[in-house]
Amino acid sequence: MTEVFKVLPGLTVPVGGIAEGFEKLWEDSPAKESRAVQLNLVLHLGSNTTPADAEVQFQTTLRFARRYPCRVVVLCPDLNEKAPPEMAAKIYGECFFGKSQSDTRCVEFVFLHYTMGVRQHLENQVSICLSTDMPLYYWMHRFSNVQRMADYHYLLTRSKRILIDGALVPAEAFTYPWPNQSAVRDLAYTRTLPLRQNLGQFMSRYSPALIISGLNAVTLRHSALVAAEASSLLGWIKKGLVRCGADLSRIEFNLVLGVASGSFELQYTYADAKKSFHWQADLEKNEAVFTGDLRTGRTTLTLGAHLLNPEQMLAEAMFF
Repeated sequence: MTEVFKVLPGLTVPVGGIAEGFEKLWEDSPAKESRAVQLNLVLHLGSNTTPADAEVQFQTTLRFARRYPCRVVVLCPDLNEKAPPEMAAKIYGECFFGKSQSDTRCVEFVFLHYTMGVRQHLENQVSICLSTDMPLYYWMHRFSNVQRMADYHYLLTRSKRILIDGALVPAEAFTYPWPNQSAVRDLAYTRTLPLRQNLGQFMSRYSPALIISGLNAVTLRHSALVAAEASSLLGWIKKGLVRCGADLSRIEFNLVLGVASGSFELQYTYADAKKSFHWQADLEKNEAVFTGDLRTGRTTLTLGAHLLNPEQMLAEAMFF
């Protein structure tokens, strides 16, 4: 049995007795008759997940569930091909107050450990654990082998959203032939929402023609800690420039590693040396400084600079 499965909380129950286990768990609870959930979430803890990381993701999911009550199924695979056939389960439940003391909300976790010898039975077991008629979301955390993703076709095709993290997955994940590409969300991109909002707010003061006229180069410098976020941010900038009418083939784009920890620096270079745009963000100080002059006068603005916290990140990626 994997250390990841062992470290997660809960009551051990027979795999075939999960429903009965929850009935006993809630038997004496005041929330026994009011445990409505809004969604199903399958959290797949990949082979690169450590026990400490698994605990962090559990706490993140728990905080998320306090706002969006859900049934969570956590997959804890043992990828050792020589491991004997085995499937084990634990359950965990927690209730909490919503907007008032009469608004009681609950979250239910099912933890499933399985070896490759029983892999063919997993979809059936997962389907039994899910709440019927509720939307399904699939979070693939720290998976390392893209080829194994095809083994989870049931989840890839049924899920309303598929969550991956560009900072944690192999590069091949972005060229994988997803059954439903429109359902895939990159959490590294999602985390940058506050930065994108502030950049968009500042640039909106200029007309699209002013932004793209004479634009020769866009350079985004970043620290190693935010490499995935920087890459996704540059992709967003390119899409914005296209919407402004730019021909990207005429613009040089540079993604450069080499600024202070947790920082970004963005610069637009124009043929007209008197035109400029510069943005510098320091996540540790929660501060971003914008400086722009597109022949309309110099403008400077200081705003906050942070990434979405993990539970906000999940909500944004799932619902928006």
